[in-house]
Amino acid sequence: MSRWKKPFDPSRTYKSEFHVSENRTVEAPMMTTGGLETPYFRGELRACTVVELKCTRNDSAPLILPDEGEMQDLEAELLPETLRRWRDSLQPRTRVHLLLPKFSISSDYDLQDILPQMRMGKVFPPAPAADQPGIKDAEALVVSQVVHSAVLDVDEEGSEGAAVMGSNLTYTTGEVITVHFNRPCMFPTLSKDTQSVIFLGKVTNLSQA
Repeated sequence: MSRWKKPFDPSRTYKSEFHVSENRTVEAPMMTTGGLETPYFRGELRACTVVELKCTRNDSAPLILPDEGEMQDLEAELLPETLRRWRDSLQPRTRVHLLLPKFSISSDYDLQDILPQMRMGKVFPPAPAADQPGIKDAEALVVSQVVHSAVLDVDEEGSEGAAVMGSNLTYTTGEVITVHFNRPCMFPTLSKDTQSVIFLGKVTNLSQA
């Protein structure tokens, strides 16, 4: 579980519009900060805004807000090195008025077509039993399906429903940049130790969250 180092104040969460598309909006709970000091990046080439939230573990969440109509192109070009380059470009200690939806999403993925690309296709029929070394009674073993279930919960206290109390920092002076995650966006979680992507979620329609 990942907990925000600076949790949102639940009393400030309110109902707001989330723009599923140009012509459709839904209502969603929106968390907010008054002026959070956090790393920020505005990518003109990739037409997106990135705000990084720190977690209590040695992880971070560089939240990605594509410009209107840019999600598909951005998603197609999103690679681990892209995320690392954006993180290197983050402006530290930027004051951001952040508005972030509160949601829970889940999905199931059939891995029968994916595992063979990872050289694990021999677990599926018609692979012979001899291709399952080290497994007792392998001749009687048949793997018919492998399903991966993914769940992402984001609330005031962190991602994946972590429970911790706290309050966000608010500033009353200086320039504050407003970033409103009120349209389709992406929620990666990165390990600072390995610089690898632990989780990557995409939110497109909060009426289904």
